[in-house]
Amino acid sequence: MNRRRRHLQEGEKALWALVVRDVAPLHVAELVPPAAQNEPEPQAIPRAQAKAGKKSQASGLMASSSGGESGMAAANYGFMAPRAPAAGLRVQQAPRPIETIGKRQPGVDDYSWRRFTQGSFKVERRLDLHGMVAQEAFHRLMEFMDVATHRGLRCVEIITGLGTGEEGGILRRELPHWLERPEIRRRILGLTYPHAGNRGSVRVLLRRRR
Repeated sequence: MNRRRRHLQEGEKALWALVVRDVAPLHVAELVPPAAQNEPEPQAIPRAQAKAGKKSQASGLMASSSGGESGMAAANYGFMAPRAPAAGLRVQQAPRPIETIGKRQPGVDDYSWRRFTQGSFKVERRLDLHGMVAQEAFHRLMEFMDVATHRGLRCVEIITGLGTGEEGGILRRELPHWLERPEIRRRILGLTYPHAGNRGSVRVLLRRRR
């Protein structure tokens, strides 16, 4: 439906002329900021050049783990890859505890140590760890030491068996570590093997209760 065009009245024409009397038209150059006028149009990057740029960024990130200037490339992406250890640097392993079984320790007099190592002390209780996994054996050892201390026992024996291999079974290898733990070691005066040629059991001389 076409609408009929309405003609302005004389009063409306005079009002519009009053409104636009100070308005001047703008040129096209004034509508565009100066920086935009001088800025060159972006050029398309050749596909081969774009691939080369991506490769250089990727290689910079991979090489950042060795340090140097390439590490700065990784930092620009919000992370720093770990550095590789220096050449010739070896990670030190935790040292094995000093073997104290069969060695006299401070606090034991000559007479008591001689009687203990010669088997003159009566074994009041034994713990046999045969057939147990390491975790179970450790918990049984802790319970055994608690009971022995509570009852005031002086001499006990812990049996692990010889096991297989050059260093024996896992229980035989782990027992010296367990006996050196602070919560166990503070109860012990001395340790010895009851048989010189058989290290499948350890005899323990406990401190007196006070």
